[in-house]
Amino acid sequence: MSSQRLIPDRAPALFFIPGMVIGFCLARELEPQVEIVLLIAIFMAVVSLLTKRQHNIIWLLSFLLASTLCFWVYGAKRQLGAPNLEKLNRPIREAEVSFVVKQVMQEHSQYGYTTGIAKVVEASKTSRLNKGSLIFFSLKLPQSSEFILQRGSELSATGVLKPILPSEDQNNFEAYLKNSSIHYRFERSSRLKLIRPPPRFDLFCQEMNMRFQDYLRLGAPEGYLLEKIYIAMLLGQKAELIDNQKKRYRMSGTMHFFAISGLHIGVIATVIAQFLILVRVPRRASPFIGLPLLYLYVEITGASPSAVRAFLMALFFWASFAFTRQRSPLSALAASAVCVLIFMPEQLWSIGFQLSYTVVLSILLLGLPLYELISKRWAPFQYLPAADRIPWQRAYAWIQDAVCLLFAISLSAWMSSALLSAAFFGYLSPGAILLNMLLVNLAAISISTGVISLSLGLVNLDNVALFINHTAWLTIHAMDSLVAWSVQLPWMVVHFESFPKWLAYTGLTTYFVLLFYLQGKQRYNRAYLFFLPPSIIILTLLFGLV
Repeated sequence: MSSQRLIPDRAPALFFIPGMVIGFCLARELEPQVEIVLLIAIFMAVVSLLTKRQHNIIWLLSFLLASTLCFWVYGAKRQLGAPNLEKLNRPIREAEVSFVVKQVMQEHSQYGYTTGIAKVVEASKTSRLNKGSLIFFSLKLPQSSEFILQRGSELSATGVLKPILPSEDQNNFEAYLKNSSIHYRFERSSRLKLIRPPPRFDLFCQEMNMRFQDYLRLGAPEGYLLEKIYIAMLLGQKAELIDNQKKRYRMSGTMHFFAISGLHIGVIATVIAQFLILVRVPRRASPFIGLPLLYLYVEITGASPSAVRAFLMALFFWASFAFTRQRSPLSALAASAVCVLIFMPEQLWSIGFQLSYTVVLSILLLGLPLYELISKRWAPFQYLPAADRIPWQRAYAWIQDAVCLLFAISLSAWMSSALLSAAFFGYLSPGAILLNMLLVNLAAISISTGVISLSLGLVNLDNVALFINHTAWLTIHAMDSLVAWSVQLPWMVVHFESFPKWLAYTGLTTYFVLLFYLQGKQRYNRAYLFFLPPSIIILTLLFGLV
């Protein structure tokens, strides 16, 4: 495998991302003078156009400034700014709010409340809420079976609107809400009224979700709680996990297996693509069949932000087959990031968004070149032609190559996530480098098995689906046992107290600038250069630790 083929230099959408990030950050802190800012942006855009052939420092700076100013204005118009502290410190008050449910987080807790995230449609003038704002709700639903609270439901209620104040503890649930641009809780409601039920498509997705859960429970061994891990992994239902399971997966750095993300979408897209090849569908036509099926899966699982981001990456990459364009994971990654930030700018402050894109970018810029280097230098039987190798030599060479690939990917993913984990979660898991190498294949087998089981269940082959599920029970049991054993090791988790966020972002920015420099200049011709980017992460962690 050649990383130069996988990572071509051209990724035009990548040039927009620095301007988007800086512009949205400015919009959150400062209100622009729109006319003046746009005039300067137009002037700098003209300079960029006049110097585009040279691609020199003048072109780069003028393009960066023009894009930054444009996205500053765009971000301000999209109301990215958080309420100031004075506004948040005002007394708690009652408000009448109409809202559309975006996500149901927990149905019928032990106290009978349903929680989730909603988008404001209309609010009383004294509520301090704007149309389109996001709120966290906690509602006690009536016992009527006609009352449907699902994604897409529109409701109105009178309740208490409580501001979410900034907190020094970045590991609690309120910090998660703040990072998701949610600044108010809506609770203790009365006069709850259903204005409009969910659209038919949302009802269909919810019904399919429940059917999928039934299919995944077929043949579940009693007393092991493996079906909870299976459902959480295939459908992103983290609420299915019991507290002990959540704790050990979180502390071991493997909780990402339960968020519908790149691993899930990649495995499922591969299963669909292989099936379409099996039934002789032309490669150019396969994206037009596979992508709608993949999107339907994303919607059935709740269309979480991580699932949508992963689907967009798959969309841009898989669509290149249909239009016979150059296939570039880096271009697909950059294009998906631009699309997400244009339609959902608040995602920029989501730790999930930051981890998703930094991890994949690190794999492309460090993991694949590192794999190429070590696979070439440590390749066994280099002087023996492949045709002359006996079976055990071929098996050994294949296993070593797979281990090198897993190690390079796991190491690069850990490097990019370490600083954010230390700053936002207060700990990191060095052992996750080796643990993820062992778990990623087991998780891929479980996901593939789940897709096959769901497909068989849909055509009423429940007995065959039950048989297929037994493969999942074996792999999930192995995964759970490995994680339970690993968290008992003394070196598995390193705790950080008050790791500065500014230090994490500074170290991460330096890390990627160095990666792009080495990649752009093709300076990975010497092995010691691979130690430079990871050394930035290690030194930053040590500095933050002391």
